[in-house]
Amino acid sequence: MGDGKVKIGVVGVGGMGEGHCTTMQGIEELELVAVADVSPERAREVGEQFGVPHFAGHGELIEAGLAEAVLVATPHYFHPTVAIDAFEAGLHVLSEKPIGACVGMAEKMVEAAEKSGKVFCVMFQMRTVAGVKKARELVEAGELGEIKRTLLISPEFRSQAYYNSGTWRATWGGEGGGVLLNQAPHIMDVFVMLGGMPSKVHGRCARLMHEIEVEDHAEAMLEYANGAAGYFYASTCEVGQRTLEIVGDKGRLRLDGGRLSFWRFEPAVSEFNRTNTEMWGAPKAERVELEIEECENGHQVILRNFARAILQGEPLVAPGKVGVGSLELANAIILSSYKEEPVEVPIDRGEYDELIERLRATSKFQGDWGKTSWETDPQFKK
Repeated sequence: MGDGKVKIGVVGVGGMGEGHCTTMQGIEELELVAVADVSPERAREVGEQFGVPHFAGHGELIEAGLAEAVLVATPHYFHPTVAIDAFEAGLHVLSEKPIGACVGMAEKMVEAAEKSGKVFCVMFQMRTVAGVKKARELVEAGELGEIKRTLLISPEFRSQAYYNSGTWRATWGGEGGGVLLNQAPHIMDVFVMLGGMPSKVHGRCARLMHEIEVEDHAEAMLEYANGAAGYFYASTCEVGQRTLEIVGDKGRLRLDGGRLSFWRFEPAVSEFNRTNTEMWGAPKAERVELEIEECENGHQVILRNFARAILQGEPLVAPGKVGVGSLELANAIILSSYKEEPVEVPIDRGEYDELIERLRATSKFQGDWGKTSWETDPQFKK
């Protein structure tokens, strides 16, 4: 690291992985030194494109000793396997979202990271959006007070042509879920970051429009430990913009797309309830003009932050461990839907793993990713 650059290898160079290789060219703190993919042809193509060595699997890349960090952009099931192997070899890890398909394996990633002492980051670039950053500031400053209600509406439209573009797409064997595992994790991360984790989830998943194995529609009623209520909705059947709302005792914030609005209650609802003497009285809800400083956002911000965390100890925007939260919520909604009853959070890891194994066994896609297929990968069975 004497030249002030982190030498990084990319594992999984499909569209997303190749895109990250391109973005890295503009990050002065990063140096792309190798790529790997279970398709030797694809690895060679991208390696030659960027002028770096290419390998047929993540194990070969790690053993080559060229990289001090890896970016994991493989299919979801592979994320824990690659990350754990990298941590055990003393490498830093940046994982694409979600950090895994099952929350139990995601926790093993976190444990491996903590044991290694290496930097673990997740590609949740929505945390870099100006409105999201300001919303987080408001919540952490106590401007909302105790949370009383949450809401997330997440239209994530995809056509059948999108699903038809890959045999692995929207299959239990290829992705381990649908809208909850692929399209909605970014906004789900923001939702959990601002509103906290529910303690109970009553979910319903469905295939409403597409010819796929997994859910294209998911919704859930949420219950929080303090008695607060929430509603969650995500669908690839609907066109529109995302809406996120968090209501507390002292105020309400709302994100419409990337636009943030905030209302302050004067006085707080609980205080007004105690002190008010008028029959029809109610607290004032005053809209507050917010100063939101525009800033750079996107993948490049997370990439640079990851490098600086390694080089300078800069605090991570999206520490890897936060990836457990949104994945826990996704798994809880799926588990509740299949059980047809509410589930407690945290969910039973073994019960969820058994459900996914049953669903994967029925999948038309049986993990033909090459010799490192998760079907024979012992890490996934741990």
